[in-house]
Amino acid sequence: MNIIIISVADLKAAGTSLCLINGNRSITSKNVESKAKSLKKYGILTPLMFVKGEKAISDGCSLIDLNGNIINNADAKSYNAIIDGQNRYAAALEAGIPESEIYLFECYTEANCKELLAESNIVVDGWKGCDFIGGSLLFNPNNELAQFAKKLSDKKFQISTTSKILTFDKRVKITSKVYASIMKGEKIEVEYDLKRAQDFIDATSKFSPTFVAKRYLIDSVIDLSLTFGYTKVINALSKLSNIIIKRIEDNKGEAINNAIKAALNLELGK
Repeated sequence: MNIIIISVADLKAAGTSLCLINGNRSITSKNVESKAKSLKKYGILTPLMFVKGEKAISDGCSLIDLNGNIINNADAKSYNAIIDGQNRYAAALEAGIPESEIYLFECYTEANCKELLAESNIVVDGWKGCDFIGGSLLFNPNNELAQFAKKLSDKKFQISTTSKILTFDKRVKITSKVYASIMKGEKIEVEYDLKRAQDFIDATSKFSPTFVAKRYLIDSVIDLSLTFGYTKVINALSKLSNIIIKRIEDNKGEAINNAIKAALNLELGK
C-alpha cells in the first residue's frame, strides 16, 4: 500500500479546497495558539488526514468551511475534508506556514467517516468527553442518551458525573468510548435509566448548577439509595430548604458529603 503525502498547495492546484466535517472536534483558540508555536519552530511533523468531500457526504456527514459555514452537498466534489488534524491546519495558517509545506495524506481505509472520526480521536485520546458527547448527538440526533448527556455537557458537567447520574453507579461506566460507539451507530451494553436521571436533576433545582455538576450530590444520593431506595432519597433531596442548601454548598472537600448525608438522613427520618 502506497501512502502519498501531498501538500495543500497541490490539492488547490488540482482544483479542490480543504474543509471540515461538521461535528468534528472544535477548533479552539487555545489549542491553535499552542500548536502554532510548535509549528513555527518545527513545521508539520505529522501530516493531516483527509477524505474526499463526496465520501464524507455519502457516509452521512455534512461539510463546513473554516468559519463554520455549511457547504452545500452538491459542492462536495470541490472539497477534501479533514478527518484528523483540523486544529493543526488552523494553527499552520496562524503560523504563516506556506501551503506548499502543509502536508496531508488521503485516508486509505474504506471505513465510514463517522467511524473514522470516533476511532482516530479515541485512539490518540484527542477529544475531551464533551466532544464525544456532541459528536454522538450530531450523528444520532434521536438518541435519548446523547440528548440527555449533551444537555448536561452544555452546563459543564464532567462526563464522569453524567455517567453516575445516568447509571446510579459510582463507577464511571458511560465513558468516551460509549459515546464513540453511539457515533458509529453501534449498540451499547451499559444499563442506564433516563427517568431516574431526570428525577435527580429535577430534585436538585434549588442548588446552584455548578454545584450539581460536581460529584458530591450524586455520590451521596447513590450511597443513601442503597439503603432507602432512590425514590425516597430523591424526594428528600427535593425538600431541602434553601438555608440547608446554602450550608451544604458553603462546605469544602469531603465535609460536603457529610453535610449532604446529614441533611438527607434528617429529612428521611421525618
